[in-house]
Formats: sequence, C-alpha cells, structure tokens
Amino acid sequence: MRLPDEQDERGFSAPVMYTIVTVSVLVLIILAIVYSSNHKKSGNRNLSNAVATASPVTSPDAESPIFADGDKDIETLYKENKLRAEDLDFWDMYEREDAVVLETPAVTPSPTATPELTDEQKALDGKHLQVTYKDGTQEWIEIDDNLPLHEYDFTKLKAEKNQMIYYEGNKKISRLGIVISKDSGNIDFEQIKAGGVDFVMLTVGARGYETGLITPDTSFEDFALKAKEAGLHLGIIFYSQAVTIEEAAEEAAFVAGMLRPYEIEYPVAVCMETIMHDIPRTDILDKEKKTQIIETFMSGIEQEGYSPILYGSRDFLLTEIIPEGLLTDYEVWLTDQKPVPDYPYDFKMWEYTEGENLFGVEEEVSYTISFVDYTKR
Repeated sequence: MRLPDEQDERGFSAPVMYTIVTVSVLVLIILAIVYSSNHKKSGNRNLSNAVATASPVTSPDAESPIFADGDKDIETLYKENKLRAEDLDFWDMYEREDAVVLETPAVTPSPTATPELTDEQKALDGKHLQVTYKDGTQEWIEIDDNLPLHEYDFTKLKAEKNQMIYYEGNKKISRLGIVISKDSGNIDFEQIKAGGVDFVMLTVGARGYETGLITPDTSFEDFALKAKEAGLHLGIIFYSQAVTIEEAAEEAAFVAGMLRPYEIEYPVAVCMETIMHDIPRTDILDKEKKTQIIETFMSGIEQEGYSPILYGSRDFLLTEIIPEGLLTDYEVWLTDQKPVPDYPYDFKMWEYTEGENLFGVEEEVSYTISFVDYTKR
C-alpha cells in the first residue's frame, strides 16, 4: 500500500508529464524556427519541409502521441525524412570573414552588327571610292590604309595656259612633259622646249594586240636624237600586250636594247591599255596573271638600270591589278582628266589632259606633270 505523499516509482505524475511534453514541443518549435532561418541564409537545405516533417513526442507510458492534431503532421514528416542533428546546424547563418564569395560571371553582350553604309554615306566619308570595271559594272571599294597614300595639296597647283605647275611655298618643284609618238606628226623640239616643256615621254614600241608581234615606233630614234639636241629630257613608254611571263621578259629585253644608245633620265613606263572597240589579247588575263606579267616587265627594266613606272587610269589601277607589290614596290604614272584626281594612292606623274594643241607639234598632245625631278635622282 502506497502513502498519498509517496512518489510513484514506476512513472511520473500527470502534471510532470504534461510539463515535459510542453517543453519538448517548445524546443521543437524553436529548433524548427532556427532551422528555417538557417535554410533561408545558406540555400542548401529546405528546412520548411523538415519542420513540416518533425516527429511527434509520445508519453513514456503511452503508445499514441499527445500533440494536438496540427502537430501530428510534424511527427509524420519527421519520421519520413529522418531529420538529423547536423541538419539543424544554424551556425551557417552568420557570415565568416574567410568565406569565399562566388561571383556571378559577367555576361559578354553580343556584338551589334554594323549597319551597311548607303552609297551617299560612302561618297562622303572619304574612305570609299566608286570604281567602274571593264564590263561597265560599278562598285564601292574601301581605301586601303596599308598602301602608300599620296600627300599632295592640290591647292598648290597653278595652271598657266593649261600647263600645270606644283609649288611648295614659293618654289616650283614640278616638271612638265608631253607624250609623243609617230602619230604626233612633225615636231619642232626647240619650240616645245621654249614653250615650257621640260621632258618628253617617247613611245619606243608596242606589242600588237592581235598579232602579238613586237614592233618599234618608227619615229623613236629620230625623236630621241632631236629631243636631246633641244635640251629636253627623255622618258619612255611601251605598250604591252604580253599574256605570259615569257612575253613580258621579251618585252623588257626589247625596250632595254632600244634604249642603250641614249641617256634616259625619266622613267620607263609600261602601259597595258584596254583597246577601244576591239578585244585585246590581255582580256584573257585575270588580276593575278596580269600583275605577274607587269611585275616581270618592270623587274627586267629595273635590272637594266632604268626607273620603271606603271602607267594606268584610276579604274585600271584599282580593279585590274593586285595593288600589293605593284603599288608598294613601284612608282605610278596616273592618267586622269578630272580637274583634281581622286585616286588615293601615291603617284609620281599625272597625265592630266589630252587633245592639247601645242606650238611646235603638228598633232594634238597630252600634258603630264611630274612631281619629281628625275634628273636629280
């Protein structure tokens, strides 16, 4: 028989039991709140699920849970997820000084496509030129800054009776020349010298654009002697129709042989002209082959001790040859009848007019200005 004030050795009294249960529930709720805060900070665990799955606490001497109905869900989820003590670690909620912060990699924006310039914009930007091909088609091309550009200030050009003079300061640095051949008729070289001409570009010969035969200009020897007697300086032009490297070398050898008796101060030019109203032999050549042929001729002339120069129009120089090599290694004689040429690359001579009447020449001639005094080279 147990006295009323004696403790039951087999268990706890009901008030004590309820106290324990109440404290246990409070502890679980606090831990659930702490874990939920820790989950929001670290992002590695879903504590809200863990709290929802918390296990119910049963009485030591009872088989069923003593929580309210709402707490039964916590008990069930706790058993299913087997929540462990380390899952309730809340120390990660505080920042550590040695913590490594992962930076979000910067996103490189996609390049924006450059809008295509209009023809009007290309005409005004100073970086493009419109060229015309042999077949008449036109195209805008971009000026290549890797090629040597000319530095002439055309405001320094002065024209006196259509004879062009280029000044640097008050000093005349240019020389005036004309192009002549057997087609020029009778020439009084003394008169043209007195008329302001400094040099003549004599036609030495040409290769036939149909036959392919090389023929000398029948007036060359006579003109060369008389021009020298009048005190004029000599330059040479040869009209090429070579279609192979071998023919180009043959042309250079022919020209060198014709020039040996004479002192030639001005350049030896090669012209691979387009034949108007007919089909020349050179029409079968592409840009690469044409460039190789011209290089062969000019290299042969240079080896003979003369100054080679490439004669051509603006469109020929920009569309029918490969500029690298020719325009970087050799000089250019530009033919362009505009008041001011818009050819951007370097040139040493400029044939600026055709069909001129000059006192002392039977037929019309063309004027050429040289920006270089070749006699001082």
